[in-house]
This record gives sequence, structure tokens and C-alpha cells, in this order.
Amino acid sequence: MSGYGGKNAAEGMGIELGAIAHELKAPLAIIAQLAASIEDEQLLGVTPAERKQTLERIRLSAERTLRLVQSLALSQQLAKNDQMFALDLEPLNTMRLCEETIHELLPLAAAHGQTIELRANGRSPLSVGNNELVRSIFINLVDNAIKHNPPETAVMVDVGRHASLVHVRVSDTGAGLRPRDFRQLQETLGRQVQPLHGRSGSSGLGLYIAGTMAEAMGGRLSLRRPKVGLAFQLDLLHSRQLSFLS
Repeated sequence: MSGYGGKNAAEGMGIELGAIAHELKAPLAIIAQLAASIEDEQLLGVTPAERKQTLERIRLSAERTLRLVQSLALSQQLAKNDQMFALDLEPLNTMRLCEETIHELLPLAAAHGQTIELRANGRSPLSVGNNELVRSIFINLVDNAIKHNPPETAVMVDVGRHASLVHVRVSDTGAGLRPRDFRQLQETLGRQVQPLHGRSGSSGLGLYIAGTMAEAMGGRLSLRRPKVGLAFQLDLLHSRQLSFLS
């Protein structure tokens, strides 16, 4: 037994059900709205290209919802210290993981009129982490940046190394935070669900999950303030192990 004493699993994780409902409501509403619009399109005589675009938006919204559910499941397993979930840490090619994440999310960025740019500071470093968790964090951070980035802009992903840490920083040029809200989010990031005031539609649930995953690997999720927008940085231990991954 994990010591939850019959409490709701989400409550045991420190996640409010309201935050979960908030994050799921928007994409599910979009899916329902787009699905209903397909019937109207048949009556309005839209082109096959327009119909294809609508179906693509449904697919992307469904994938975003599925990613959130999968992240919730992983976070719950970590919080419960589930014996069935072995947290294996290994050397990871950080740059390759970023490239794979960006490739997966490029269609979503394009649907929002955006691009994603990857920049490396020096040679691609190896980090220590769990492949599944690191990939989930990357996807979460880039997805979050796309959600708040304006059209015709780029989400920036920077990979580098400083001393014994490998970092991945994901930056957007969306709405910033007031100094007070910025400090509050810094203090609670990864510890509790904290809505991002000034950023509509964000409960902070995804960032809480990402912070939980980072700490489970001995890493850290932190907040940075660029000149415009916001940036979230994942720090992982650098692997000194020589590997074919490099």
C-alpha cells in the first residue's frame, strides 16, 4: 500500500482535480467543436483541403490531451513510489532527444503559425536521466511554449552545459509575468500547481508535473525571465560516461 488511506489519487499527488479538469476541458471542447463543424462543412460545401485541415486540428488536439493524461499517469506513479515503475537512469543524448521532440511537435507549431528553433552551445552533451521522463518533460515544455507564443514567432530550445549540469531552456515570446507573480511561481514551481497569472488558459498543472519528474531524476526545473516572454529550464546531471550515444 502506498499510504493514501483511501484518498483520491489526485489528492494524494497534491494535484487539485479542478486543475486537471481545467487542462482537459479546453482541448476536449475544441475536439467537440471541430467534430461538429465537419457536419456543417458538408452542408456548406467546403473544399477537401479545408476538411483535411479540420481533421488535422482534431488530431493535434487529441494528441495534446493524450500527452497530458500520459504525463499525469507517470507523475502519479512517481508520487506513489510505484514498485512496478522502475526509474532507470542512463546516459542520454540530450540533443537527439530535443530533435525528436521538435520533430513530433512541428505540426502543432505549424498549426499555430509558429516554428521551433533548436540551438546548441558547444558539443551535444550527455545527461543522466530516464528516457521516458526526460522526453515527457521536453514535450511538456515545448507544448506549453507553443500554447502561449504569438503567431509568426519561434519557440526557442537551447541546449548547453555548465559545470556538472546539462541544461535545456525552452523560451517563448508570449505574455510575461508581473514581478510578484514571477517570484511566486519561482518558489512553487514543481512543488504545487500554480496558475500562471497573465497567461490565460494555464492552470500550471503541466509545469507541476514536469517539476515532479525532474526532481525524481535528481534534476531541477526552474524559471527564467528573458527580455520578452518566459523561459523554463531543465537541469540534469552531466554524464561523464563515454558512450556511442555521443
